[in-house]
Amino acid sequence: MNRLPALIVKVERSESLCFLELDASGIALSMLLFDLKPEFSEGSRVQVLFKETEVVLAKQLSGEISFSNRFQAIVTKISKGIILADISLSCPAGEFSCIVTLKAVNRLALEPGDEVTVMVKASQLSLEAGHDA
Repeated sequence: MNRLPALIVKVERSESLCFLELDASGIALSMLLFDLKPEFSEGSRVQVLFKETEVVLAKQLSGEISFSNRFQAIVTKISKGIILADISLSCPAGEFSCIVTLKAVNRLALEPGDEVTVMVKASQLSLEAGHDA
């Protein structure tokens, strides 16, 4: 599970559904939550959690897309298996990883040092409270 420290900067509510805006070291993230816990309020420091398999990578992406969580990262390591590859990435909020198919790595011609666009759907993020960001 990936973890990036962040600060909750805004909370919008509509009945039990909440839309949160977060700042992860200058990276703007957003997410959806149902039944917001009291510890997740504006100004709270949290850890943003997301699975390695929920990360989408792109090279030289341009134009608008529906993903609200889109930011740049640098590929630091690629561990290739027979079918899957574990990609280590670095961004201003910290280190994290993703798992993609080896075919995707080859199609994107990914190499350590490449800059990629990272995307994670707002519905795929979760929060953990009580951590310094």
